[in-house]
Amino acid sequence: MPKIAIDLLPIEFRAQDLKNAKFYKIQTLGVATVLLMTFLASLTVALGILQSQNISQIKNSLTESQQKISGFKNTESSLFLLKNRLATINQYLGTPSLQSEMYKLITKLAPAPVSISSLSVGKSGEVLVLAIAPDGNSLDNLITNLTSPESNENKISQVSLENINRGKDGIYRLSLKVKPK
Repeated sequence: MPKIAIDLLPIEFRAQDLKNAKFYKIQTLGVATVLLMTFLASLTVALGILQSQNISQIKNSLTESQQKISGFKNTESSLFLLKNRLATINQYLGTPSLQSEMYKLITKLAPAPVSISSLSVGKSGEVLVLAIAPDGNSLDNLITNLTSPESNENKISQVSLENINRGKDGIYRLSLKVKPK
């Protein structure tokens, strides 16, 4: 059997109850919204703090990397300077100078009887030779060796006889100027 419900309260009470129920729903919804907004705001602040910590860590690692790079730059410049110095040293060690080549060539071309008293080599490789020859044949051999391209290895361009004299003892004293090519 169906139940019969009788409402003895006036309609105003019922309308008031409906109004109160709507108010409670709106109030609950407002509180939930405020709580949700508070939660989201605190979450945003927490994420901001975490991001700022990450940014500070990244900045620290960036400054460390920059310091390492500047250290590497200093090392690189030092290595470049040392490399240039080693190249210069190797250049001097690997190739004989014109002065030493001319000195060796003149001493090699002088015949055995000729005695070289003085041998001066300038920066340009020009050589001033003061020599003593016991006879004319030794003197001829010296001048021939110095002027012949085959014997002087094509390294001498000009030989000038600056001074020559013969003493009472028959020994020739001469001064030669030799220019390299």
